[in-house]
This record gives sequence, C-alpha cells and structure tokens, in this order.
Amino acid sequence: MLRGDVERGIVEVVVAGPWTGRVRIDLAAAVRKALAEQPRALLLNLAAIEDADPAVLGAVLLAERRGAAAEPPVPVLVVAAEADRSQLQSTGVALRVPVYGAAAAAHADLDRRSPPLGRVALRLQPTVLGPSAARTFVGDTVLAWDLAPLLRAARLIVSELATNAVEHARTPFTVTASRRGTMLHLAVEDAEPTLPAVIEVTARREAPLEIRGNGLRIVAGTATAWGATRTDAGKVVWATLRTGSLP
Repeated sequence: MLRGDVERGIVEVVVAGPWTGRVRIDLAAAVRKALAEQPRALLLNLAAIEDADPAVLGAVLLAERRGAAAEPPVPVLVVAAEADRSQLQSTGVALRVPVYGAAAAAHADLDRRSPPLGRVALRLQPTVLGPSAARTFVGDTVLAWDLAPLLRAARLIVSELATNAVEHARTPFTVTASRRGTMLHLAVEDAEPTLPAVIEVTARREAPLEIRGNGLRIVAGTATAWGATRTDAGKVVWATLRTGSLP
C-alpha cells in the first residue's frame, strides 16, 4: 500500500503479511510508482511482514538502486521488525540504507539530516470558487519561482484536480506546490479516501455539452507523471512537471 505525506514530501510503501513472490513483484511496482512522484524520500515500511525472508534484502537493495538512479536521487529508508533489521545489519545492507524500528524514528532522522522541501500550501473549501482560487494560487507561485513556461500547464492541472475534489470528495482540500529537484510537484489533498480513476468520456442527454470524464485525461496528457495515494486522512492526487533547465 502506498501512503503519501505531502507536508514532509515522503511516500511510504507499506508491506504486511507473508512474504511471497507476488508481494515482491507488487513491492517493486509500488517503488516505481512512488519514485515517479519525485518524493523527498521513500520509506519502505516492512515492519508488518510475517516470517523474515532473505529475499527481503534483495528487494530493499533494488529499491535503493532505483532511488539512487532517480534525478535527483531519492533516499530510501526502511522500517523493519527486529528479525529483518538483524538480517539487514548482519549482511551490511544497513550500511547503505538507514534502518529503523518505527516510522516516527525514520521521519525524525530524515528531518534532522535533510531540510524539508521548499513548498507552499493553501487550504480551500469545496465551493464553486475553489478551483479558481487554486489556479490563481499555483499561477502566482509558478511566476514567483521564475517558472513562467510552466504557467499554463500548472494552472490547467491544478484546476482539474481541484474541480475533482470539489465535485467528488466534497471536503475541504489543500493545494500544495513543491520544488523537487528538476520537478514542479503539484498536489491536491482531500478527506475522501477513494482513489480517482480515468473513466469513459460521457455526456448527459439533458446537457449534451456537459462532457464528463475528461479531467484526469487532461492531467495525464499535460503532466510529466501523475498518480494518487492514500493519506492518514484521505488521499492526495499529484502531478509533476519537469522544469528542465529552468532556474
């Protein structure tokens, strides 16, 4: 399971239950998905794995290599039960990947070692004015960060994400913009845990000009990458735009 922490800029991958070949494959896919978000750090929470298995070591090393290959590199931290921590330490894996007994300890150590990402956030209510306020906020931020070439794309993406929050989540939501290496990271976080899905484009007979289903297609077609993860309070839907050689 993927769990996002927008404030810290961390994505947590939680693995629970017996370690099987299927779990190994799912973990590798989750790591790839998490790294696409260009997080400040990737936290592998393996504390709930049953029956320590030596294959866990390989999965941790693979995640570390993929994090190191990201641009910019994404540090990988591990939370593990005592048996797995012993394996990681005795084999030397812990020399490359920090290992902790609890997620809170990993978060605290990361905050000490690495300053939080430059980010701005705005809390909005689920009203018809919410998407417009989100567009203005992100547009002003992009210009303040000298990223004018990304202005149209950033405003378009956050408009669609905010509209979805208003229409489907119907809860207060938070719009966040972050600089993450060569990426501009945009996120909309709300209190509805159901993850969004791209649906078939439709129109209602009584309102043929009201096309439904285009929002996430627009986001997918505009962003460098996009996705959604659950949070402790609901979900966050995010998208990135590559800044390239921009300052």
